[in-house]
Amino acid sequence: MTSLQLGLGDVLQIAILAVAIFFLFNLFRGTRSAQMLFGLTIILLGLIALTLFFRFEVLGWLLRKLPLFLVFALVVIFQPEIRQALAIIGRRRARLAWNQAGTTTRIDQLVAAVEELARNRIGALIAIEREISLDGYRQNGTLLNAPLVPRLLTAIFFPRAPLHDGGVIIRGNTIVAARCIFPLLTTGSTQSYGMRHRAALGLSEETDAIVIVVSEERGSISLAFQGRLLQDVAPPRLTRYLEALTPKEGFMDAWRRILSRIDLDGGSTEGSRPPEPPRRESDRP
Repeated sequence: MTSLQLGLGDVLQIAILAVAIFFLFNLFRGTRSAQMLFGLTIILLGLIALTLFFRFEVLGWLLRKLPLFLVFALVVIFQPEIRQALAIIGRRRARLAWNQAGTTTRIDQLVAAVEELARNRIGALIAIEREISLDGYRQNGTLLNAPLVPRLLTAIFFPRAPLHDGGVIIRGNTIVAARCIFPLLTTGSTQSYGMRHRAALGLSEETDAIVIVVSEERGSISLAFQGRLLQDVAPPRLTRYLEALTPKEGFMDAWRRILSRIDLDGGSTEGSRPPEPPRRESDRP
């Protein structure tokens, strides 16, 4: 009998394959695509088991030809997830949580703005980007790339302001864009939710973003995450949720923050598209 010997090259190939599988698993974990992949895998394993147990020749021939067509089917079925995955790979954050003070300051500023909006009963929709990029939704809004300042955030949602409709995307300490259109919730009971709440639930289902909603009818604060909506969230409770869910600032985030400060100190500002006429939006809870 010949003994199996593993060389350095074999070990390196196994390590690369293991890292790739782990990355893909971590990338799609908890998303709709993961559920679809799991269901497809169960079906394929069931067909293979039937073929081997009952020796189905025709079914076995089809399974041998299946991988060629399966590649194209996966590209078509998971096209949105593939684009999202490529965006994540392009801007993957390093998880070096060394600036806790910066994260705390950002959360305090955000909660202060939300509390003022709720007190004045000004409707708002705020999405906080986490690991999954929101660039696809940023592109349909008005680019700002402005610092996260409570007064600026409240001014954006002021009634009859040019940018008050739609949602705001926040990345780190930056208000990336305003007047963004988010996907609406289409499943479950949607009659009890207004447009902002449905948009918050829809975005939280599609991505891992944290979405804050302020109702202009009741002045209440809601928080959407992973397709679930927490209503009537008090500001202290909102702070605790954000501290638990918001990713800590990493090396790349700190580098972007330093560059943004250099740009602000130098007086250079990024151009943005002119604001479009405001649209009306109902927010009846």
